[in-house]
Amino acid sequence: MHRTAWFMLWLLLISSGLVVARSLAPARPAAAGGAKTELRLFETVATKGKGLAATAAPLKVIPGSEAEAQAYYNDVRKALVGFSKPTLQESRIGDMLVYYGFPALLASDLERLDSAVIMDFEQLRKQVSNGAEFEAAYRGQPLRADEILATRFFAPKIINVRDPQVNGVPQGGFGWRKVLRFRARDGSAARGAGLNHFYLLFNFASQEPTFPVGTHAGQIQAILVPIYPHGGRHRDVYFLVFESLGGPNPERVGTFLVATFDLAGVVPDDRYYIPRSCGQCHGTTASDQKAAKVNYLDTDHWIDRTGDDFRKVKPADVLVDGTASYGTFRKLNTEIEQQNSAVVGSGPPFALLAARKWLELHPAGSGDQHVPPLNRGFGADPVWKAGVVPDQELLPVLNQYCFRCHSSIAYHVFDRKAVVARKASIAARVRSGNMPQDRKLDGDTKNKLLALIDQLK
Repeated sequence: MHRTAWFMLWLLLISSGLVVARSLAPARPAAAGGAKTELRLFETVATKGKGLAATAAPLKVIPGSEAEAQAYYNDVRKALVGFSKPTLQESRIGDMLVYYGFPALLASDLERLDSAVIMDFEQLRKQVSNGAEFEAAYRGQPLRADEILATRFFAPKIINVRDPQVNGVPQGGFGWRKVLRFRARDGSAARGAGLNHFYLLFNFASQEPTFPVGTHAGQIQAILVPIYPHGGRHRDVYFLVFESLGGPNPERVGTFLVATFDLAGVVPDDRYYIPRSCGQCHGTTASDQKAAKVNYLDTDHWIDRTGDDFRKVKPADVLVDGTASYGTFRKLNTEIEQQNSAVVGSGPPFALLAARKWLELHPAGSGDQHVPPLNRGFGADPVWKAGVVPDQELLPVLNQYCFRCHSSIAYHVFDRKAVVARKASIAARVRSGNMPQDRKLDGDTKNKLLALIDQLK
């Protein structure tokens, strides 16, 4: 698979922060309720691979290790009371669906069927590939509205922006996602164990600027969310990876994603292991994933990106299921806002504020449309404003080059006050070439960004 960033929903990467000239040994995750270890987000490694000099380079996402991932799964399994498999490592997507109260629901059908079909029990029962088994499983307890939410969308965050495009097509193709949210059903083992939501994220690539119907997702991610407050019974979230349905071990639990969070080739085989790299992109550096957040779904940003790096994608094709899917995104972001609120504690609230801003701008009945960047600022006054220098030019540039990272890590670029507070640091990192992390800016673009940052007050 090409070195394209296939990461969580709610997925993505780096710290704004510090660069050091030493390697950090991977820390073992703490057991639930155990000591909390801070996991720093940076180390220096020797670069390698196409187009990279064999010198020391900053690495912003600690990739973790196979041993750390295995230890994490072993620890997580202890919290999944009533799960059918002795270990997570021998389980598949279907086992987690059964755990949450969705037997006879095949991963292949979830990947294949339209979102509207999956969310409508009467349509679903007619189009599943195992009709008799499905009917028998749900005869006494039909699926209810909103027990499953599903939608598909263009996903700029998982596209390789480092390598030059060929005729407007990114190396590795355009990125697309299909997210499904399962609410633990009454009487399910998961609900009895204190778990609430199971998010399943299919990541697709296509050479065409439209959603690839009939192909397998390259990588599949998942997040388990407990019922809050969980009183220490659970971690704030649990991360999982599943192997492609088209691979040699279809839908089996895996331990890593192949990604370009840092420049391709910096990490051996571009492998980023759970839970370390996942936690960093979901707002936590704690070894027990304390305060990890489900990342909100920003429909506006996806549409923005069809106007810069990905002009071949039509704005109308970004939300694959059409304008009607705003209702589904509204439900998902409402639940995500509630999850963020439950775990934010005394930590930085920017993820929560961003989710709330999206909901404010997209109310039921009148919010089913794209909102321009200059109307999306949040946080303390002064917020970003249209027609103001340097806001009018600077925010779109930050949105293009920095949002991919700084919508979930350290700060959010739509929080003007947070950007002002980091003005000197941002300028230094851009000037050095350290940021943006996943591409090299040409001279004109770099100079423009630096000039605009310099004007910011």
